[in-house]
Amino acid sequence: MTTIISKFPILIALIFITICSCSNSNDQIEDMVDIIQEGEEREIACNSVEIFANETTNAVCFETVGNVRKVYTNNYPAHTIGPWGGPNTIEAQDFEYSMCQYPELTTVVTEIKGDPNSQSCGAGIIFGVSDQGINYSPFARLYFVNPNTQEENLNWHIEADFTLIMDPNGGHVNSVSRYHYHNIPTNYFANDLNIDGESHSPILGYAADGFPIYYKYLYSDATGSNTSITDFSSGYSLKSGTRPGDGVTAPNGSYDGTYIEDYEYTGSNLDECGGRFGVTPDYPNGTYYYVLTDSWPYIPRCFKGKYVDDSFQVSPGCPDSTAAQDCSPIEVIANANVFEELKDVLDLNLYNKFNTLDFGSQYAKSNITKIKIYKADGSLAYKSDSPQILHNISSLNGGVCYIQIDFTNGQVIKKVTI
Repeated sequence: MTTIISKFPILIALIFITICSCSNSNDQIEDMVDIIQEGEEREIACNSVEIFANETTNAVCFETVGNVRKVYTNNYPAHTIGPWGGPNTIEAQDFEYSMCQYPELTTVVTEIKGDPNSQSCGAGIIFGVSDQGINYSPFARLYFVNPNTQEENLNWHIEADFTLIMDPNGGHVNSVSRYHYHNIPTNYFANDLNIDGESHSPILGYAADGFPIYYKYLYSDATGSNTSITDFSSGYSLKSGTRPGDGVTAPNGSYDGTYIEDYEYTGSNLDECGGRFGVTPDYPNGTYYYVLTDSWPYIPRCFKGKYVDDSFQVSPGCPDSTAAQDCSPIEVIANANVFEELKDVLDLNLYNKFNTLDFGSQYAKSNITKIKIYKADGSLAYKSDSPQILHNISSLNGGVCYIQIDFTNGQVIKKVTI
């Protein structure tokens, strides 16, 4: 018997212990919950050789190396699989993923669509890796095809879940025998993890930019002060009317969900990437996180993080991971005085409030370039491209807010009570 320990080094972490044996997959997982104080380290390293040698049962391990969260997985599910459409059969796959332990947000959205014109690394990127090491990979690289010339129209992406046949866990096996999710692993969540909406979702993996992934059952308000649970939806809906194409060079007919472009974001408590600011049981001070939902696109299709690591690219020959270089430690120090330049223009009460926040030492001598403030529900309450007018936010109502500070060399989000 081989015991593989997964480590999530966060304020409250789930330690997944995977017991690999030849028994039925329903008996292959034992979950243990442990409370870890921030900064505590467990001297347990992942044995990638052992994980990759396992060809028949689930084997996965999470660990932190420096400022990088690493995942080693054989991509073999721990839950019941099949049937799915097509003749492909599953085989274990060896994957090593890297992402930032302390991810940063950016204003540039990164989509997961591929670039078919690329000569080397253009097949796209998976959204993330699940708690059991399976790819969240909704993009299928299928396009509208001209029936006369067989030419692909790269502006119209076929929605995989609408076209392909998935198993009851929203997954199937592709032509290289790789099992992956296009939709929600419903049976696994309900029957193995007992997720039923009575409590907040557990962490169900990490996105390629390093932010955690949850399922739709979340705290009703972002502060967590009201711990009632709400069932969240994506905020996407089908467009009305018909497609503009002629059915030859581009698709025509009603917007029915066949193509990704049939949908539009109409707004919800989740942003266009299926993300949200908020408190979770694992992040009591708040974080940005992604949400899997039962409404399209099920698995988010874009990233808000600054670094989307190349280890999540699906093409062979892609660049090596640069996470070790990209991911900097956020060493929290007191009195970084990042607001010192605003002392004369900022409302004194706000200055004292903001200047007591701890920022990373890397920002102590950096200039502020932009400020955003989000309400407790995640909606944008204030935005300024000039920190010199920050004093205008004194008109905001009191309560919990999240202040996003863009520096010349990075970005930080902090929770504050005004």
